[in-house]
Amino acid sequence: MLIDLIQLEFIMVLLVAAGIYLRRRSVITDEGRDCLSDLLTMLILPCNIFLSFEGNTDMSALKSSLLTVIISVLVMLCTAILGKVIYRHREERKAKVFRYGLVNSNALFIGLPIIQSLLGDAGVLQLSMYMIFVRMFCWSYGLSLYTGVKSDWKGSFKRLLTHPCMIAAALGVAAMVTGIRLPAFLDRTLQYVSSCLMALSMLLIGVVLSEIKLKEVFRGDVWRFTALRLGVMPGIVFGLCKLCGVPYRDGYLYAGIRYACRQPDGGTGGTVSRGFGAGRPFGGGEHDPVRRDHPTLVYDFAVTGLYR
Repeated sequence: MLIDLIQLEFIMVLLVAAGIYLRRRSVITDEGRDCLSDLLTMLILPCNIFLSFEGNTDMSALKSSLLTVIISVLVMLCTAILGKVIYRHREERKAKVFRYGLVNSNALFIGLPIIQSLLGDAGVLQLSMYMIFVRMFCWSYGLSLYTGVKSDWKGSFKRLLTHPCMIAAALGVAAMVTGIRLPAFLDRTLQYVSSCLMALSMLLIGVVLSEIKLKEVFRGDVWRFTALRLGVMPGIVFGLCKLCGVPYRDGYLYAGIRYACRQPDGGTGGTVSRGFGAGRPFGGGEHDPVRRDHPTLVYDFAVTGLYR
């Protein structure tokens, strides 16, 4: 197992390095970066999620995933309270960005390919179930941080139902419960598309990291934010898992929750920040709200082995 983990680390580093190189040589442009992101979100991730359900015939896994959803709800509530307490004295614009960053997660782009490589479909199933409420929470409470309007849970639920990854999860659950299998040619097609997940996800992370300035890694606010996401939040999840009676030996359930909670802020953090008036609260360039989280990606790769 240890050898597999080390090999996976090397694979990830090489793919990320390739992304950095291609971005700096302008092979991947701004438009190319956005296309990669859309391709992952709209096609590759949904295929991967659907196959994780369809390929899992153990109904007990579906039952245990309900516990995953409950823990997801508790984690989001604790995180929202934590962000409000910690950033209550910060400048309003900066506080919005950091508080949204705490509830937002990049678990699908980073966590899912790792889980897929280590635990296969059973791990992907648990992570996918965990992310259902996380997405809903970001689209409601997260956006309300910027708009000042009461959380729109009805609108968030509508977005949830129309998101490609959630549609894939719903279809996967239906296939799992009914036992219906796709025709061989269609199943093989989805597998071919799904197999691109690790390579394209890590390339995209490399493209994102290529935009970072080294001095930004050592900023005090970045250190504190990173400590919260990669240190405090996993601790909260560990406590909630113990409280809810999640057995540590249940590797698929426990690892799926653990990886989901400790991922860096998702890339939508910068988009939402610019779109809802926070602008450039850290005094940087056009993509400054996004770069605020880039250093957490660096730290995440550095400490990943500690959580495995």
